[in-house]
Amino acid sequence: MRKDKKLRQEYRKYPKGYYHLCSDGWKAGKLFEGDRQYAAGVTAIALMTLKCNVSIYGYALMPNHIHILLSGTGKDCVDAFELFVRRCTWWLKNNHCPPLPDDYGFRLIPIGSPESFRSHYLYLARNPYEKGYCIPGTYCWGSDSLLFNPLANRIRGTRAGELSQSALTRITGSTQRLPDEWEIHPEMGILPGSFVKTDKLLALFPGPKAYITRLVKNYETMLHISRELEEEITLSDEEVDDIFFSQLRQLFPGKPARDLSVGEKYRLAAHLYNKFGLTAKQLARPLHLSEYTITQALNAKEFW
Repeated sequence: MRKDKKLRQEYRKYPKGYYHLCSDGWKAGKLFEGDRQYAAGVTAIALMTLKCNVSIYGYALMPNHIHILLSGTGKDCVDAFELFVRRCTWWLKNNHCPPLPDDYGFRLIPIGSPESFRSHYLYLARNPYEKGYCIPGTYCWGSDSLLFNPLANRIRGTRAGELSQSALTRITGSTQRLPDEWEIHPEMGILPGSFVKTDKLLALFPGPKAYITRLVKNYETMLHISRELEEEITLSDEEVDDIFFSQLRQLFPGKPARDLSVGEKYRLAAHLYNKFGLTAKQLARPLHLSEYTITQALNAKEFW
């Protein structure tokens, strides 16, 4: 049995709960090539709430993968992903794009606590920022614009109740009747405020400052989730420096990096490698040591 099918069988047994659904990164192609396909992707997520008995708390559509924070049973979540794959196959075919691989799959990570819910949402919302697409809260094809952003309420569309069913079918590619209060934007499709639930998230963050600070600064949690999802996070030199100097202050209070002994530098390097996965190449610059020297130290048991 293929690995993706075996995983889906396991996921279907999961109880009702909160989950982070992350699809495979498609290295040979793209899920979305332009605004129309991205809007179709948002429509697919919106339809999950009507067809698959799931609730959506957040999403981010990236060029070659998707992130969705949702609740439902494992079966509901698998059904939601399979709906997305069917819809994606349809728009890729209509636009003469390469088809999805037969074994295109996803990870379904259980979320067992409010802190885990916060962390997984922050990871999802950080994705476009992480790739350098935009500042937090401004990505067109994610739902994070709904949090602490009064401008989001200024983006309005036509209510579904004001459109005929034939018009809705033409727009969404589905005969599914949409709730009358849902709004459809001419370029962005179904607006996220129509189907994304934000009450739970707003209750978990005391305000915009706490939200943004955690989103851009909570490196340890982001790196932990990236490993869980088997994704790679690329840290900028500024972020590496932020991690380096914060950990330097914790391990050697009041001591600048230039005053560290060689042994202390090796100890700090091992700590940063073990806790944050920083490489010898990333550590060489702030430690003022060669990559080779740091690699040798990381391989030495005495510094762990």
